[in-house]
Amino acid sequence: MRNKNEKKSITKSVKMSPLQLQKIEEQAEKKNMNFSEYMIDCALHNNQSITPHIAVKMQEMVNMVLEIADNLDEKDYIRREELRQKANDFEGLFKSVTPQEKYNKIENTMGLFIEGGAEIWESLK
Repeated sequence: MRNKNEKKSITKSVKMSPLQLQKIEEQAEKKNMNFSEYMIDCALHNNQSITPHIAVKMQEMVNMVLEIADNLDEKDYIRREELRQKANDFEGLFKSVTPQEKYNKIENTMGLFIEGGAEIWESLK
């Protein structure tokens, strides 16, 4: 639930030409935003490369890539791990990682390496 200061309870009117309205609506549509969302996003995050809206969309994309990687055939181990790594690298661009999360990632990577190595060893026997 939003706190009292985050509730959108204020309405302001803005004067603009029909051409300006058309351009703003087109830009908003390109970002999958409505008029109000786009105007607020531009006003608050004018020149920032990663806004909260973009971060959410990026996280959704990373989650989808990880889901695709998890659904790849186990025989395609290398491709699956490449996808996971790319998604994690991309996610790391906008998410700070705690030392515990770094440790967990290393531990998970080691586990995957051991698992993959064991499968390769078995196939060589």
